[in-house]
Amino acid sequence: MRKGRHNTNRSIEQQLARLLLTILLVMVGIILLLLVTLFSIHSRYTSVLMSANTAADFNKEFKEMLDSGMYNHVIRPRNEHSKDELPMEVLDDALDVLTRLEAITTLPDNRWRIQSMLDMCENLRQYMLEIALEESYDQRMNLLERNIRGETGLTVLIETYMHDYIEDEVRELARIQGQIKEQVTILSTAIVAAVLMLIAAIVLYSVRFTRRITGPIGVLSRKAQQFGSGDFSPTPVETHITELQMLDTGFNDMARRVDALMTKQVEDQRSLHRAELELLQAQINPHFLYNTLDSIAILAESDRGDDVVTMVTSLSTFFRNSLNKGEDVLTLGTECSQVASYLEIQQIRYSDILRYEINVPRELMDCMVPKLILQPLVENALYHGIKNRRGMGMITVTGEEKDGNLLLKVMDNGAGMDEEQVRVLQAGIYEDKHTGLGLVNVHKRIRLYCGKPYGLSFESCVGKGSTVSVLLPMTRNLGEEEAEIR
Repeated sequence: MRKGRHNTNRSIEQQLARLLLTILLVMVGIILLLLVTLFSIHSRYTSVLMSANTAADFNKEFKEMLDSGMYNHVIRPRNEHSKDELPMEVLDDALDVLTRLEAITTLPDNRWRIQSMLDMCENLRQYMLEIALEESYDQRMNLLERNIRGETGLTVLIETYMHDYIEDEVRELARIQGQIKEQVTILSTAIVAAVLMLIAAIVLYSVRFTRRITGPIGVLSRKAQQFGSGDFSPTPVETHITELQMLDTGFNDMARRVDALMTKQVEDQRSLHRAELELLQAQINPHFLYNTLDSIAILAESDRGDDVVTMVTSLSTFFRNSLNKGEDVLTLGTECSQVASYLEIQQIRYSDILRYEINVPRELMDCMVPKLILQPLVENALYHGIKNRRGMGMITVTGEEKDGNLLLKVMDNGAGMDEEQVRVLQAGIYEDKHTGLGLVNVHKRIRLYCGKPYGLSFESCVGKGSTVSVLLPMTRNLGEEEAEIR
């Protein structure tokens, strides 16, 4: 036993050593990441500075190339291709550079300058087209000097704007460079100091922590073995470590809950059988049996042999399914067969007011359900819904798969209930109160078998009927053959 504890303690120490190594690697990674980030910022600064130099080169080349190109265009004779011979590629390259510079700069004044230069370039385009269409040499030269390359021309103005732009960008980049250098120095010093302090703190704390944790963990291990053997008496663990105190408290709470759950499980099992017995007693109603036998006698005296056979057969099927050989669960097909037997008996008795349908997909018939959950709902729909209305009544039983669960519904077009009656009925079901309708046992058995959120829910409207929904887990028994509804 002592050797086992020693191995456990050593295993914890190894885990702490790996944790320390992991922290060191993470810190080294953080430092490298910060250095890479700073290098990236510096690289960006260099890139922006190169963009400023590019702008300076563009400024010089743009004016010279456009002025020269337009002068050569002016002195050439006019022809039908003069418009195509304009140096538009120089202007297009200028627009491309200006657009890229507009995306780079962050200074409001330079953004305004770029936008102004873009507008000037568009004006240049118009002036160049105007010169291309002018037939007079003197007029072309006059337009060239006045609008493009002269002292008042747009190329001079663009050159001036670009010069101001470059000055502001260079001034801003110099300021950013100073800030970067200062921040790099401060950040590097702080990181190195913090890392050294963190490493020293981690090493010291790991040594102390290892010594303080191994003893209480041994006590907790023995307590776990004690709980595993069925002894749930709490044994306090003396420790000043918050996590171990919480773990000890959790062990004690778990022991109390397990003990309570075991006791509750026994009680729930007893309650389950009591509820099942009460349900069976409630469903095998002597009045129902007496009335059925009286109806059989009347039918026999009236020489309605076929109806007598049908009623006796249905009655036999009903009681056989109710007993279900003592089993608590059966297939949905068997449950529907029992409901069909019950409704056949009642339809013979109340042929003038009762019709019914059972619409459950065949692929759901092998689902396993607690027995005797639909018949009480159908009986409730008949005696509290259909019999309280005038004319022919209809009871419909449906089934479907919903969100991975089995949803059954019993619907009638009977008298219905108002909102307050539905609220009281729903509250009585969930609060385990006697409702007078024999529904509590059904809901209670479903909860005992399946737990929350399964059970019954109700919808109703006065004069239009009611719907009782049964939500069950989707549990299939592929070994069972699907029951047939006759």
